[in-house]
Amino acid sequence: MFLRLVKQAETAVRDLTGLSSLIRSFLKASLWMTLLFELVKVLPPVIFKWVIDAVVIFDPAKPFSLNVLEWLILGYFGSLIVMTVVEMVTKQVTYNRITRIEYDLTSRAMEKLLKLDLEYHVRQNTGTSINKVMGGVQRVKDLLYLICEQLVPSVLQSGITLAILFYAHWLIGISFVIFVPLFIIILLRGSVRTQPLREAYHKEHELLAGVVTQSVANIRTVKDFDAEGAELEQTRGVLARYVDLINRRTRQGLRSMLWEDIIINVARFVTLALSVWLLTRGQLTAGSLVLVMTLSEKAYLNLARLSRAYYRMQDSGPSIERLKRINEEPIVVKDNPQAPHKIVNGRVVFEGVSFRYGGSGDALKNVSFEVPERSVAAFVGRSGAGKSTVMKLLLRHADVSGGKILIDGTPINEYSFENLRAGISIVSQDVELFNDTIAGNIAYGALNASKAEIVRASKLAHAHEFIVKFPQGYDTMVGERGVKLSGGQKQRIAIARALVTNPKILIFDEATSSLDSESERYIHKSIVNLSGKLTLLIIAHRFSTIEHADKIILLEDGKVAEVGSHKELMAKKGIFARLRKLQELGEVFS
Repeated sequence: MFLRLVKQAETAVRDLTGLSSLIRSFLKASLWMTLLFELVKVLPPVIFKWVIDAVVIFDPAKPFSLNVLEWLILGYFGSLIVMTVVEMVTKQVTYNRITRIEYDLTSRAMEKLLKLDLEYHVRQNTGTSINKVMGGVQRVKDLLYLICEQLVPSVLQSGITLAILFYAHWLIGISFVIFVPLFIIILLRGSVRTQPLREAYHKEHELLAGVVTQSVANIRTVKDFDAEGAELEQTRGVLARYVDLINRRTRQGLRSMLWEDIIINVARFVTLALSVWLLTRGQLTAGSLVLVMTLSEKAYLNLARLSRAYYRMQDSGPSIERLKRINEEPIVVKDNPQAPHKIVNGRVVFEGVSFRYGGSGDALKNVSFEVPERSVAAFVGRSGAGKSTVMKLLLRHADVSGGKILIDGTPINEYSFENLRAGISIVSQDVELFNDTIAGNIAYGALNASKAEIVRASKLAHAHEFIVKFPQGYDTMVGERGVKLSGGQKQRIAIARALVTNPKILIFDEATSSLDSESERYIHKSIVNLSGKLTLLIIAHRFSTIEHADKIILLEDGKVAEVGSHKELMAKKGIFARLRKLQELGEVFS
């Protein structure tokens, strides 16, 4: 049992130190500072023992120097001052270091989340990911406080107490040695029984965080469909399971604590009875009895604290493990930060490109095409044909399974992420805005953009006209996810954000599919204004918006089915011409 406890402690320390190098140095420093503090804490009771013994043996009939007693009392007072100073210094150092560790862990986890491939975030629930990071960091922080304020002091004080008890009398030391293992056995048995409940509790907690986050994040949809009741019912269902697990785990823990308290109380009784017996036999002085009871009482109280701390440490395990898994999550798409290449012209070439999502079939199959610099290329096809996948690969949100993609003749994996995405901007169908000003959202793509550059980009996007009508103009707050703006306004803000970076390639990913006719007309004007100035790649469902494209690439089932201008493809009377006529008739193809 004891070896198992040691092994668990080693695993916990290894997992902790693996999260940050600061933790390892903190634990070492904490061990030495706590050892110093615990040794200093022994001084007052030891000096107090000498005072009691001096007073007990004092005989007025015999000469006795009061200087000795005075020095002992002064020493007792001095030891209390030293103990207070050491405690304050230790706590100050501990709090400062744990704050640095919290900053480091949060920063590293956030950096890892931001660097993880887009596919990871598609697979994960947003609320769950946030809970893993914030919950994990908080658990690490709590555990470090637990280690330096309870676990380490309890263990060190127990060791120091054991040495003093043996020094006082070997029988008292043996009694302490007997009861401590019994306490540890009960502690570990309780831990084994609560482990399944502990793991289930953490899973339900993450599920609860995900459900709540999803409901609040999609609050507009929830209200539009009068689904507050359904969302609340789902939340309460998860919450009920979560509370039930807490109650079951608490009951199990309390039963274990009851037996632990029984062992401690019996140990206290035995220590007192044994000490009094030794005192009556002249093998223990009155001062030694007080010292033994003072230190043993502290030691047994620390064992009780150790029990509570151990259960809390066990509770921290799953959260720390989840944080650890995020840090260990592999980054599939590797950056090449030292690559010097930059996009200069914007010529795009796909050569035999294939791509597969996970275990599913090929999303793209041997796709080849060329888009000359400063030309307009439109990508059309049924839903799921592979249009958005082409753009995802171009932005290197994923790497190709076969073939290669070149920009200005250079394979895209030979560009750094910074240089690649500095040369490519995208306007998506689902615009994501931050709870910031209009200017802040436009400048997000170029944080150092001047006011003049922001206004210029807004004018190119036909956004300046409506922005200046707001009372605060460019300083207007858009609300969370841009709730204060219409769909067309958000799209034009997104175009301005894409243009402020001065890209060589601009992608419109179905940017007009959900807009009204007036908003679509503004977007179309922006596209016309940009034609010939940079390479435009347009994914469109409405064929009327791409009639003037230099090249139209039709994808069918992950393959290039037809390529040509609008006039050429209509003359072929193939798939494109058929879909175009169906759309003119108002039929929806899928």
